[in-house]
Amino acid sequence: MLDRIKHLKVPQKLALVVAVMAIPIVVMVALFVQTTNVLVNSTQAEVTGLEYLTPVMNLYNHVQQHRDSSAGLLSGDPSQGSRVQAIYPQVDADFASIEAIDQKVGQDWGTTTKLNDIKKEWAAIRQRGGSTGLRESMQAHSDLTARVVDLIRQAGDKSNLILDPDLDAYYLMDPIVVQIPRIVESVSSLRALATQGGSRWRTPEERAQGAALANEMQRDFVSLQRSYSVAVATNRSLERSVQPAATAAVGLTQNFIRRFNQAAGAAPAGAKTGEPSKWTPAPVAASISSGELFDAGTQALEGFFKLHDTSSEAMRGLLETRMAGYRRQQMTQIGIGLVALLAISYLAWWITRSITGQVNSITSLFSSIGMGDFNARAQIYSKDELGNMAESLNAMLDNTLSLIQSQEERARIEESIQKLTAEMQEAAHGDLTARAEVSAEMTGAIADSFNKMIDELRGVIAQVQDTTKSVSSAATEVQATTEHLADGSESQAVQIVEASAAVDEMALSIQQVSGNAATAATVADQALVTSKRGAESVNKTIDGMNAIRQQVQQTSKRIKRLGESSQEIGEIVQLIGDIADRTSILALNASIQAAMAGDAGKGFAVVAEEVERLSERSAEATKKIAGLIKAIQSETNEAMAAMEETTREVVGGSTLANEAGKNLGEIENISGQLAELMQQISMAAKQQSRGSDSVAKSMGTISEVTQQTAAGAKQAAVSIRKLATLADDLRSSMDRFRVPKVAA
Repeated sequence: MLDRIKHLKVPQKLALVVAVMAIPIVVMVALFVQTTNVLVNSTQAEVTGLEYLTPVMNLYNHVQQHRDSSAGLLSGDPSQGSRVQAIYPQVDADFASIEAIDQKVGQDWGTTTKLNDIKKEWAAIRQRGGSTGLRESMQAHSDLTARVVDLIRQAGDKSNLILDPDLDAYYLMDPIVVQIPRIVESVSSLRALATQGGSRWRTPEERAQGAALANEMQRDFVSLQRSYSVAVATNRSLERSVQPAATAAVGLTQNFIRRFNQAAGAAPAGAKTGEPSKWTPAPVAASISSGELFDAGTQALEGFFKLHDTSSEAMRGLLETRMAGYRRQQMTQIGIGLVALLAISYLAWWITRSITGQVNSITSLFSSIGMGDFNARAQIYSKDELGNMAESLNAMLDNTLSLIQSQEERARIEESIQKLTAEMQEAAHGDLTARAEVSAEMTGAIADSFNKMIDELRGVIAQVQDTTKSVSSAATEVQATTEHLADGSESQAVQIVEASAAVDEMALSIQQVSGNAATAATVADQALVTSKRGAESVNKTIDGMNAIRQQVQQTSKRIKRLGESSQEIGEIVQLIGDIADRTSILALNASIQAAMAGDAGKGFAVVAEEVERLSERSAEATKKIAGLIKAIQSETNEAMAAMEETTREVVGGSTLANEAGKNLGEIENISGQLAELMQQISMAAKQQSRGSDSVAKSMGTISEVTQQTAAGAKQAAVSIRKLATLADDLRSSMDRFRVPKVAA
């Protein structure tokens, strides 16, 4: 799992963090919604309880009316018969309404069984009708009303009305579920007693029973007023609704008690004095009929049933307001949760944007460097760890740029070397008119030295060419002269007269030859010196090429050391990665310890999580830096290969320079041989000059000398022919060198 998380991108990791952070928020909102749903459901159950109690109270009212009417009918009042018959359809309607609601909640509340029992007892009472006695009818009705009251309390209990948490609703619930049914039972019992006793009141037991019911109702009135007072004091909105209805119901009941007192005419026996809730009989008045008492009791009951309906309606309003408040709390909590999630998502998006922006800037920097743009720099978006890393990368590139030769510079150097090589190849092929371009590159100094060498060599070659032309011309003239001398020697015998003139001319020619030979020897010496200078220039060129080769080798070594440094940086990056892994493990251990510490370690757990995220980001950055180091090492290896290729080309240039030095050495040897020949020619010319003097002095022996001269002339012709051949060869060798033409 952790390995998969490590391979996630930064936005995916932050999305995972947002998801993890969203879980407790969603859980808290869900728990709150669940709690409020429980409260809403409980309140809704109370509303359902009120809906259930309304038809049950109607049934309670109609059953009591049936009891009282039946008691009057059995006591001899035939007018109650119509009332009894009118109650039956009302009770049936009440049962239908109760069953409609009981089908929904009866199984959960356990009211279905009680309702069926009530229906059975009512069916039995209805079936008996007026065939039973008064006491049995009253007892049956009392049992039925007791079951109805028990059903009311069962519905109030199961619908959570009795457990309502709010003070105003609780003190409004108590009259609805407990107090009003109890008062209604007392009023109904007193009405039944008044109806069956009429105006006779013959027995003390009837008077005592009426007094007990009146005193009980007085106590219930006090308790009822106290409940409504607390409810109104807690919620003033109830003052306009339930308070007037409660006052009216109590007033009607007080009026019924007063009429009952008037009908009884005396205080009950055994009544205690000094109690505020004690019934006090009214003065004796005119006789009141049972019908009037029944109507007064009915008005009192209607007042309390109206109070029950009013209280139920007020209670329903409170419950609906409470449910609306719960739903508003739900929506508010859900809104707060959504706002929190949106805030967390926006914060994560903002953090992702800041991180990815800086990371993309660094990645773009790496891509630019990979394409050779070493002037690229990362843009700083933040002052966090990534921003510091970007600043460090920029500083590193500033320091490294001075040590790394860009591809453009390498291409420019290679181009200048190739151009210089082409120019030197032209000179190697004898084109001394070529000039190397002097530039600001490192080959500029080599080109300048090469141009100086070509200038010197050009002068030497020009002198050698001129000398070879002079030697060739002189050799031709000497050859012609020697041939002429040979011919003259053969005809000397017949032309002895002309010998003196011929000898003079020969002496003059020999002197010229001697002078020319001396000049040729001087020129040959100069050519020898010039060729030596050319050889020295070539040697200097070779030394310069060797120096270039050494400089290239040193540059290659520096690049190799740079590669070794990048490897050391890679080892440092690996060490940083190990530190990040150990930091992640330490953060995990800290999280475990914080979890073991419980609530006291929550703060430290947050710090541990932050450390773990930092270690993950450091590991990711370390991987990227390692990739950059590998790319730099690859570029360094390519640069080393290029420098090695440059070294090989420089070595090739050195080889060409060595060949040029060898050619100049051969020229130097040829010039030395030419100088020796010129010296021999000079010496021969001097000997001929002395011979011509001897000929001039001893014409007598001219024949013998002529014989010798003819032989020497032939030998000289052969030598001069060889000299001419050498001069032609030398001229052919010099013709391969092209020099600029000198303007006349």
